[in-house]
Amino acid sequence: SAYPFSANSVCQPAMSAQVPTSRDNSVKFISALLGSAVAAHLYAEPALSFVANGRPALRQGGAAGPKGAAASQRVRRCRGAIVQGETSVDLSGGFWSLPVFVAGCGLLTWTQLRRRQMQRRTGCKAVLDIQSGEQQPWPRRGLLQGTGAAALSSMVAPAEAEEVVKTPEVLQGAQTSANDDSWVQYDLNTGETLYDIDFDELDPNHGFVVGAHGLFYETKDGGKRWVSRSFANLGKGSDEISYRFQTVSVKGNDVWIVGKPPLLLHSKDSGKSWKKVAVSRKLPGEPKVIVALDGGKAEMATSSGAVYQTANDGKNWKSTVTETVDATLNRVSSNGVQGASYFTGSVKSIKRDTAGKYLAIAQRGNFYLTYTPGDTRWVPHNRISARRIQAMGFRDTSNGDKWEGVWMSLNGGLLTQTTQGGYNDLGSDTKELFKESEIRTGGIGIVDAAFRTATEGWAVGGSGVIYYTKDGGKIWSFDNSGNELPCNLYTVKFFDKGKVGYMLGSAGILLRKTFAA
Repeated sequence: SAYPFSANSVCQPAMSAQVPTSRDNSVKFISALLGSAVAAHLYAEPALSFVANGRPALRQGGAAGPKGAAASQRVRRCRGAIVQGETSVDLSGGFWSLPVFVAGCGLLTWTQLRRRQMQRRTGCKAVLDIQSGEQQPWPRRGLLQGTGAAALSSMVAPAEAEEVVKTPEVLQGAQTSANDDSWVQYDLNTGETLYDIDFDELDPNHGFVVGAHGLFYETKDGGKRWVSRSFANLGKGSDEISYRFQTVSVKGNDVWIVGKPPLLLHSKDSGKSWKKVAVSRKLPGEPKVIVALDGGKAEMATSSGAVYQTANDGKNWKSTVTETVDATLNRVSSNGVQGASYFTGSVKSIKRDTAGKYLAIAQRGNFYLTYTPGDTRWVPHNRISARRIQAMGFRDTSNGDKWEGVWMSLNGGLLTQTTQGGYNDLGSDTKELFKESEIRTGGIGIVDAAFRTATEGWAVGGSGVIYYTKDGGKIWSFDNSGNELPCNLYTVKFFDKGKVGYMLGSAGILLRKTFAA
């Protein structure tokens, strides 16, 4: 797949870890019985054990006498089998058997409770070293120039709204205008993974959510109520294709959706009707990210690093880079970019900021790349340590404050950032630029982060973990809003100049929080 997350990553272990099964109870009961039997035999006298020839022998230190001899003879008659009935043993010396039995049961109970507690925290741990699908490297050095990269195709229209989904706040009649103390979960009545969300900056009340298996929701009241929509004729003939909508972008009347298998949808009337834009097979890579620029204009980036722009609703596309990422690496790999020779031809994630800059991570996470408007090619950069790069993003603020720099998460739950602009310079010393943040993740990786203001930011990851910072990213604290979430959180975004925030994850999880201006 072209997206870093898998649609089958619903966290079943976390769900099952919360409810003990009857099998677990049986195991506990049998363990308690075995524990009591072992305790009785170990502390009773005489204690029996079997030697190599299969005959019973007194344990060293056991009492010798008539009772021990009788027990030994009784076991000899069984020839190694368990004797039916009671063995005549003297328990007068086993005074400590009962306390040991009680202590053993207590230890078993404590162990089970501890194990269940750990499962709640780690049972839903994300498979954070996410791999995208196999993508063959584009063999040509140059990109497809000019027109012909995509053309208009057949019309597809969304079906009528299937369901209206309300938040717990609305259902309970609570005030929704006040600021939320914590993140509130919205029930979208789906178990599919949610991948992206976007709101129209010209109309903050109008937004869309997309996800796995063609999941598509729309809101027109700022996210208080969501309407489920579907496309009836995306497949060809009788073939049912399960598309994964991975990116959505809206501005004014223009709405764009990128899907997998390669799919590009466009609406010119705010989502009322749609056109399917044909994707050329000669396109380097697969569509991965698209940004609506209004007035029929849009910019799209592919998994191979190709960047295209359209000014006529997708009829024609023009490339802005002269070569793919792998072609660039063939020229600069000898200049000290570690891991360039292992490049598979595609990137596992790619992000764009409001100024048109791009950040991309190599499939294996062993280096990252940047692209700046006006340049003709991507610039590769070394990772900052032996740990592979998990995710990266810009430090753009939702409220519009100017803030330079990017953040980077590494495998093992490390989070770093830089406030300097040299992160995109060729040959920059990334080890000196990026500084490690203070955050206690317990090894759970950070998948996404976003800054609401220049000082306040939020980060999400596996097992529903949520962190926040109040000092610009130097120190991060744990937020317990996701403690009971049986999922992984993949995306965090802010809209309406930082007044509203959203978090998306597996199992259909959508969290929302309102903030003061």
